[in-house]
Amino acid sequence: MKNAILLISVLIFALALGFFQEKIKIGVNYLIEHGSAISGYDGMSSSERQMVIEQRRIHAPFDYYHNHATMGWLFRFNLHELVLMKWVITALSLALFAGLNVLLLSIVQSEYSLTRAVLWTYAVLSSIAFSIYAFGILVDVRDEAYAFSRKILGALQSIIPSMIIWPAIGLWNSTRKKN
Repeated sequence: MKNAILLISVLIFALALGFFQEKIKIGVNYLIEHGSAISGYDGMSSSERQMVIEQRRIHAPFDYYHNHATMGWLFRFNLHELVLMKWVITALSLALFAGLNVLLLSIVQSEYSLTRAVLWTYAVLSSIAFSIYAFGILVDVRDEAYAFSRKILGALQSIIPSMIIWPAIGLWNSTRKKN
């Protein structure tokens, strides 16, 4: 019973963390995209930035990107700081979700190979994502490379790795025992 409560608590925390980090990143991306189109954006005060951005916001009730107000404290940052914040949030989210995936798997099955599998999964897929992005910059397909690497990193910023690793290791172990 104790493990079930802990498991549910970790799942709720992971869900809340995912929504929170996504809300911040959507706000940051929105400000980067729209702020870069405004002449003198970095020289404005935070209240001027907010006023100008909100005046440009389109009414799109079914579009999550445009429909939700940006967190007010994000207007304090210039464009360079927002880009830096986006990468810091990504790195922190990757680390937090790697830890949450290790914790989840240790709750359902305490086996060292699961922890090792999570850490290797994060290391390999993060390296692939960053390599794709770097290669995209080199060959001038930055936007396409970013979109693809973003999908990889997005999956890692969730509990999806646990949902794949747990049954995969179980299948691996069952096939090894048969041979």
